[in-house]
Amino acid sequence: MSHHSNGITTMEKLNGHVTKANGSVITKRGDVIKENNDVITRDVPPALMPVVAGLTSKRKHVPYWYLYDTRGSELFEEIITTSKTYGVWQKEYSILQNHSDDIASKTSSPVILVELGSGASSKTRLVIEAMLRRHGSLEFVPVDVSKEHIEEVGQQLERDYEGLTVEPFGGLYMDGLCHLSARNEPKMMLFLGNSFSNTQIHEQVDMMKDIRAQLTTKDRFVIGLNMDRDPKSLLKAYGPQWTPFQKDNCIDRLNKDFDGDMDAAKFDFITEVVENPADGDTPSYVAGYWKSSLAHCVHFRKLGLTLEFQSGEKFWFTEGPSWSCGWNLHQIRRLAERSGFALEDYWTDEDGEYCTACLAPVA
Repeated sequence: MSHHSNGITTMEKLNGHVTKANGSVITKRGDVIKENNDVITRDVPPALMPVVAGLTSKRKHVPYWYLYDTRGSELFEEIITTSKTYGVWQKEYSILQNHSDDIASKTSSPVILVELGSGASSKTRLVIEAMLRRHGSLEFVPVDVSKEHIEEVGQQLERDYEGLTVEPFGGLYMDGLCHLSARNEPKMMLFLGNSFSNTQIHEQVDMMKDIRAQLTTKDRFVIGLNMDRDPKSLLKAYGPQWTPFQKDNCIDRLNKDFDGDMDAAKFDFITEVVENPADGDTPSYVAGYWKSSLAHCVHFRKLGLTLEFQSGEKFWFTEGPSWSCGWNLHQIRRLAERSGFALEDYWTDEDGEYCTACLAPVA
């Protein structure tokens, strides 16, 4: 499950409460819901129920979107803009520097620019500038789970660019797209920073189909994808530098949200590379998790929940196996074809390690 999901795909809703999760039995007592492991969900916001489901599942995990609170978004932006081994931000920035006018030419005026997982919109400024040059004025809708963060970013963008109107949408990807689906203007939708590749392998085509269902043939979908690289360089790119974002801050948030005593020092941050055949449809990917360094218990007092960890046990910060994927052109074309798009154009960095692709919805 990824940002586009509402997080309730394995649950059923009844009277505003989640009443079934992961096959376990839940009984409702007034406004307190207790699972068969005595998890209390009173006063837990609905948006955090997928997190509770992940904590209580056999495969302990948090949804990947949970990492992107305000502090998490700041840490993410710091890593991607300063890392010497990750490089995605720099590679995509160079592509947009050279081809933002080409991207802007793919839709007619007036146009709405939409960005999924916009964060600080640091690279997006290049596209905004190109579209303002071409169209004169522009409405920009950044979609991100950290509403407070994108509201601040949007206010700064409006101060920096005459003719730009920013309408931030705080929420999950598909909620933002559904919010815009009734608008008749052509849309240029951006999904940059290799963010799509964080979508779980088994959900990628379905997510693309969901996106296609919200677009018309006059819209365009511009997606940034990491190209397949050798495992050694991938492990350097996705190594310990991500610990503050993908472990420490997330554990701190869990403790704050659920009154917990989870100790980040008792978990190691681990990444692995899973290679798939280059001529197949499934890209290779990076897997990431925390590994308990000793046997211990974690208590989340707000939930009445105690988690037992064995030495070496894994805790995943994604819903499925994949954290980030690496693609080749064959796999990008197949992804487009299988989900109702055509690969209209694409641009790569000079080393061929990153691709920004423009997809056209097929009638």
